[in-house]
Amino acid sequence: MQLLVERLAKIERLARGSIFDRLLSDPLRYVAAIGFWRFIYPMTKKGKFAQARTFFGADMEVILPSATEIYLFGAKTHDSEIRLARFLMKNLKSGDTFCDVGAHFGYFSLLASQIVGTGGRVISFEASKSTFGILQKNTHAHPNVTPVHRAASDEDKTLVFNEFPPLYSEYNSLVPEADAAWMKGNPARPIEVQGVRLSDFFETNKLKPGHIKIDVEGAEPQVLAGLRGHLEVDSPVIIMEYLISSGQSEAHRVAAGFLQKAGYQSFTIKNDGSLGACPDIEMAMKEIGLDSDNIVFRR
Repeated sequence: MQLLVERLAKIERLARGSIFDRLLSDPLRYVAAIGFWRFIYPMTKKGKFAQARTFFGADMEVILPSATEIYLFGAKTHDSEIRLARFLMKNLKSGDTFCDVGAHFGYFSLLASQIVGTGGRVISFEASKSTFGILQKNTHAHPNVTPVHRAASDEDKTLVFNEFPPLYSEYNSLVPEADAAWMKGNPARPIEVQGVRLSDFFETNKLKPGHIKIDVEGAEPQVLAGLRGHLEVDSPVIIMEYLISSGQSEAHRVAAGFLQKAGYQSFTIKNDGSLGACPDIEMAMKEIGLDSDNIVFRR
């Protein structure tokens, strides 16, 4: 694990360094990725499949330009994602069960897969039909990962899910952000997907995940409502994306309030992956200058 910690630290330094540093690290890959993002994609609006290798040794298929950082660095490099990776490496153990809600291409699912090992399990939920196909490919060689094409929600019925063009695929959601500037010229494509209450899914499949990561772009209250039974009985650790300056910020406040009423306390993730108490989430985020962060909730 120490080797992975060191690799991630090296990637963080490179990602925070100069453009010249990043160019020198892999000139051909850097020019190809940035050139596609800046010049080709704006004209075609079509994504490009590419192969990446993560810092923890897993091969991934991704779509450019949305996964440019994984393609270039082998990691998600936003400050909050670096710290989340460190938190998982510090807290997940061999044999654990981890649930990734809103798994996208599977970066965190694959990281968890390596940590929990052959005796553990990773359950990866992805509602987008096109993204789920890539998640399946990326997890096929990892028998401890179970990809599930369902929308985690509070309703066990067919739901309308919104898919966006490749550059914005990480914003796919049951509840898309209203009036976001980037949505102009990038309309959502509605699809139908089966909803599932996570408490029911876990009970049916005899699962007790100890850590549940939720990144569902504004649908967090619905996910948590469908998780109520598991929260009350098993008290899993919840890791939830939280935004304070977007059209989805109210949904995140509601979700945080739901967890706090259920007896959970909120924590920020420190640079080394440890936790720091933050009873006022938004004040804590403003103090470190972030509009988006991964907040940990535990009893």
